[in-house]
Amino acid sequence: MKEQYDSEKIYCRRLGHHLHFHYCRLEKGALPCSLIADCWFERIPIDDFLKDHYTKEELAGIFSPQQQKISTIYDLIEKAKNREKQQD
Repeated sequence: MKEQYDSEKIYCRRLGHHLHFHYCRLEKGALPCSLIADCWFERIPIDDFLKDHYTKEELAGIFSPQQQKISTIYDLIEKAKNREKQQD
């Protein structure tokens, strides 16, 4: 049952306050936060939980490296410049 740990609570390093497992499990819509294994390994059998409830493809997506914010900002600036050039 996916909801079995939903009432458990832990301090979130990313957001800076306490959250229920439910939030971490659904942070990316249908997928959990990429830090879920790091944050919850001492409280619940998180590796077993992830293996039981997500496919290998989903797990790969969850734990794939995220693009850094500065790279995202740079990409957006470049796209805006290119659109501006195309409009001229």
